Amino acid sequence: MQPSGDRSNRVRALLSGTCAVSLAAVALAGCSGSDGAGSGTAAADAANGGQTVAAAPPGKYRVLPEPCGSVSAGTIASLVPNAADPDGEASVTFDTDRKVGCKWTGRTALGNRYLQIDLERVVSYDSAVSDDDQAATDYRTRATDAGIPLAPADGGPGAPTPPGAPTSSTSPSSTGVSAPPSSSPSGIPQDVAPRFLDGLGDDAFLDDALRTRDSGVHRDVTVVFRIANVLVTVGLSQWSTDKSVEPPSPDLQAGARQVAAELADQLDE
Repeated sequence: MQPSGDRSNRVRALLSGTCAVSLAAVALAGCSGSDGAGSGTAAADAANGGQTVAAAPPGKYRVLPEPCGSVSAGTIASLVPNAADPDGEASVTFDTDRKVGCKWTGRTALGNRYLQIDLERVVSYDSAVSDDDQAATDYRTRATDAGIPLAPADGGPGAPTPPGAPTSSTSPSSTGVSAPPSSSPSGIPQDVAPRFLDGLGDDAFLDDALRTRDSGVHRDVTVVFRIANVLVTVGLSQWSTDKSVEPPSPDLQAGARQVAAELADQLDE
């Protein structure tokens, strides 16, 4: 008969060995599970042609300029004379890295004048869509909502005439008779018609709206342009309580485009 101490030692050794085997089995099972997950990833990659889809790059702009200081003092004095606050009033926003704005209010001999600027840094929440592409989509939506005609590249006015199609000309004739002023498809004179603009950012359009109300007549000129992932809106408006005095479209359009150009320069710096 073996001493009880020896039997105890043998039992402990046997249990220790059993535990080791069990732990080894668990470890092997864990490794098998890991291999299974890896196989699943490989299968997903194979479904994508064996290539990992890279996330779209971030936008060019990560911050926005200070809005009220982005328009020169001379421009403010010219476009918004007798401004209540020449330094402007900053718009209240919850995230100045995403959206900022500023406004000025003044008075001319023809009536009250208002200037509003807004800058928005567009961020895409789809990893497959870049910030710049999302901004381009947002810009097109705004152009469509404003009723901007199609660009020539999309078949709008100014597109090349198909071969064999009848053509018309509005240029002066050889007899010296002046051609009628150009107009948009809606019949609005071209100088006030909503239209795309060249030479301003990546995309740009201008909208000119005249509204008559009981209290007077109001003209709103809006320029919207995009640079990379930033959308900029410039609004220059004039209000007159005398309905016989129509706010001048050329002056307001020129002023809005001047402000837009200054903002574009600020973004390019």
